[in-house]
Amino acid sequence: MDERRATGPRLVDAVAVAVVSAAVLLGTPHLEAAAGQRPIDAGAYALGLAGAASLPLSRRWPAATAVIACATVFGYLAAGYPGGPALLVGPIAMALVGFRARRWAAAGAATGMSLAVVAGSLIATGGLPTIGVAGPAWAVAFAVGGQALAARVELRAAERERRERRELQARSEQRLEIARDLHDSVAHAMATISVQSGVAAHLLDRRPEQARAALEAIREASADALDELGAILAALRGPGGAPESRDVPAGPDRVRELLVRARADGLVVDEELEGDLAAPAPSVGAAAYRVVQESLSNAVRHAPGARVTVRIRVDGPRSIAVEVVDGGPAVRQAPARPGGGFGLVGMRERVTATGGSFAAGPAGGGFRVSARWPAVQD
Repeated sequence: MDERRATGPRLVDAVAVAVVSAAVLLGTPHLEAAAGQRPIDAGAYALGLAGAASLPLSRRWPAATAVIACATVFGYLAAGYPGGPALLVGPIAMALVGFRARRWAAAGAATGMSLAVVAGSLIATGGLPTIGVAGPAWAVAFAVGGQALAARVELRAAERERRERRELQARSEQRLEIARDLHDSVAHAMATISVQSGVAAHLLDRRPEQARAALEAIREASADALDELGAILAALRGPGGAPESRDVPAGPDRVRELLVRARADGLVVDEELEGDLAAPAPSVGAAAYRVVQESLSNAVRHAPGARVTVRIRVDGPRSIAVEVVDGGPAVRQAPARPGGGFGLVGMRERVTATGGSFAAGPAGGGFRVSARWPAVQD
C-alpha cells in the first residue's frame, strides 16, 4: 500500500492524547497491586503519559509511534504493574499506525507490539497471563482495522477525484461546444454582412431601393448574431463561473431559414429535403444544422453567386445524411491551427462527437461537404 498522508484533522490526535492521558491520570490511582505485582508509582504514570504523547507522531512518523508504544507497553508489563489505563496506548497506537503507515510497516508494528506484550508478561510473571495470550490478537486486529479504514478513506477520495475529473471534462466539453456555436453564428452573420455591405456600396447611388434591401439583410443578420451571442454569454455567466445548460440549438427543421438567408446573400440554392426534419435527436440535429450553416457561410465567402445544392435525408432520430455542394471556384483548406474549433475542423468535431462521419473536399470546380449519421440504438 502506498505511504499515506494524515487525512484526518489534527483534533483527532489531540483527542487521542487527551483520552489516554486522562485515563492514566484518573484511573491509575485506583489500581491495587495483587500479590506479586508492583505497586503503582511514578514510573507507571510516566510510562502511560509517554505512550500517550507519542500518538501524534503517527501523523508524520508512524514508525516512531510504534517503537515508543511498544517500549512503554513492554516497560509497563515487565515492571509488573497491574493492568491499567496505561496499556490503552497499545491498541490506539496500532490503529493509528495501521491507518497512516504502509502495509509492511503496520505489520511490523503489530509484530513488535505482540512481542512486547509476550516478552513483558514473561519477564514479570514467568508465564503468559491473559494479556500475554491476547496481546498478539488485539495488536493485529487494531492494525488491520486501521488499514481497512485507510483503504476506505482512499477509495472515497479516489471516487471524489474521478467525479471532479468527470465534471471538469463535462465543463470543458460544454465550453468547446459554446465556442463552436459562437464561431458558427458569428461566421455566418459576418459572411452575410460582408456580402451585403459590398452590394449596398455598389448600388447605393444607382439603385438605392436594392441597396436598402441589402442593408436590411445586414440588419437582420446582425440582430440574429446578437441574439445568439446574448444566449451564449448568458450561459457562460452560470453560477460559480461554470457554463449553464442551454437550449439545444436549432435542428434540420430550421434549415429553410438558412436557405432563405443564403439566397439573400446571392447564392442560387437548390434544396432536396426528405423525411421528417424534426425527427433527429437533439444532438444530431444540432450538428446537422451547424454543418449546413457553416457550409453555406463558406460558399458565401469563397464562391459568391455560386449554385449550391443542399440535400438532407432523415430516416430516423439517429439516421440522417447531409450534403452541401457548391459549383463555384473552390480552392479551400481547412483551418490548420491546433485547437481551433472552427471551420471544417469544427464541423468534423461536431459530427464525430455525435457518432457520425464527415467528409469534405473539392468536387469538380466547387466544394462538397457531407455528414452522415447511421442508425444507432440508444
